[in-house]
Amino acid sequence: MPQTAPTLKDLFFHSLLLFILGVLIPSEGHARIDRLRATWRSDPATSMVIGWDQVTGGRPILYYDKTDHGQNAGSYRFQAPPTWANQHKAMNNVFVRLEGLEPNTVYYFIVQDTEGVSKRYSFKTAPGDASQRLSIIAGSDSRNHRMARCDANRLVSKLRPHCVMFGGDMTDDDSDQEWREWFDDWQLTIGSDGRVFPIIPARGNHEANNATLVNCFDVPSPNVYYALSLGGNLLRLYTLNTQIPGGGEQRDWLGRDLQANQRAIWRMAQYHQAIRPHNAAKQEREELIVQWATLFHKYKVQLVMESDAHVVKTTWPIRPSREAGSHEGFIRDDLRGTIYMGEGGWGAPLRANDDPKPWTRSYGRFNQFKWIFVDRDKIEVRTIKTEGSTRVAEVSPDNIFEPPYGLVIWSPKEGDVVRIMNPNARPRPQQGAPGAIAQNNPGGIQDISPDANGNVHIDYNLTELSQVQIILINNQMQEMARLEYKAQTPGPYKKSLDLSKAPPGSYNLIVKANNRLNSRFVVKIP
Repeated sequence: MPQTAPTLKDLFFHSLLLFILGVLIPSEGHARIDRLRATWRSDPATSMVIGWDQVTGGRPILYYDKTDHGQNAGSYRFQAPPTWANQHKAMNNVFVRLEGLEPNTVYYFIVQDTEGVSKRYSFKTAPGDASQRLSIIAGSDSRNHRMARCDANRLVSKLRPHCVMFGGDMTDDDSDQEWREWFDDWQLTIGSDGRVFPIIPARGNHEANNATLVNCFDVPSPNVYYALSLGGNLLRLYTLNTQIPGGGEQRDWLGRDLQANQRAIWRMAQYHQAIRPHNAAKQEREELIVQWATLFHKYKVQLVMESDAHVVKTTWPIRPSREAGSHEGFIRDDLRGTIYMGEGGWGAPLRANDDPKPWTRSYGRFNQFKWIFVDRDKIEVRTIKTEGSTRVAEVSPDNIFEPPYGLVIWSPKEGDVVRIMNPNARPRPQQGAPGAIAQNNPGGIQDISPDANGNVHIDYNLTELSQVQIILINNQMQEMARLEYKAQTPGPYKKSLDLSKAPPGSYNLIVKANNRLNSRFVVKIP
């Protein structure tokens, strides 16, 4: 290819990069990288973007390894220079894009520059296939109240998710000072061991332009709509932009990507302004029903995270409709609908939850975010009240899915866990795994019927000390009942359940031990 002369823009960027990375004049007596952040631009299983504010010093190099070498730069096997840098929001934003990493692997890293070596940090790549469960935090709207914002940030460090979906409105006025303070507060999300958790950001209406997200987070699209796949084909996650037209190029891209990723087991989306906000003063986004919600229904998007209204809401599964029984363009559809959740509450001023719909499942008014677990069989979502995070313990590194001591999970009358079941899921017992299959149930599924009193009787066997859950699910994949036993010792068990008040129909009865399938029964109630 013929070479072209550099443009004025190219020369300006080259000069800016040299200034930021090489000749910063120290303003303090020691080197300091600050306002650390991690994001993704490509496959989360094999890549990571590490960004920071280069406060002093120059010529930074990121050293990383699967082995922790502390602050000894010479012992790290790999090193990478900055990929690009910019001056934005009164910060010298530097980004290193790492590729070719191993899935589901912890990497330790430091940054060395002309003035010294940073603290030792770490990150973990996402799983590379659908066999591993994901933990995701989703929330937004952290604008005004720093104490509330810091409460939620601190909980991120304690729950140690695979990533954080953040639906926009980080600051109030999009000012330099506010952004510096926001990233100062974001450092509270770093784990006690130095673990940095990736953020997947969307643009809100308080971000004045797309450039803020590009320059501060190195998002993979200049228009700030993009998609990432986590866990191989386990989850396709869409980030959309309500601050530019939802139709046209954005809608066309969404439709093409959804169609091309129908092999994904689950599809989720996040964006800022809610289509049907649950605060009466907020603007309706009627056009997004046609532009986005119809695609969500057509291509089986199971869960959508919305923001902006600063209230708490969860809907029943709904789909776009104008038929009898619909309301504001949606109707409940437990078999083929999409669940919408939100709507902010990471520190922005709370608003009145004064606009519920007939298809609203639960709604409230408090600072919160969603804690989401995703595996091949189901999605589980809990709403976490974020106030008082200093009283919450950390999750165990061996089980990041077990709620730690002090964590406050919202428990409305409809239930504290929203479950979306995979209708195509099949039991996958692991040979030799503790608590895998009941000895009296070698076929994996057993048909049972109630006795004359409406009781069903089941038996299962445990091979280790187990937390046991017995879950009844109807044919619309809704959980109807649950029994939990905290610590059952190894051995055979017999249980009886009273289903005398259950409506006629076919039900799945599942026994799980330590979050693994133990036994599965089909109950037919005449």
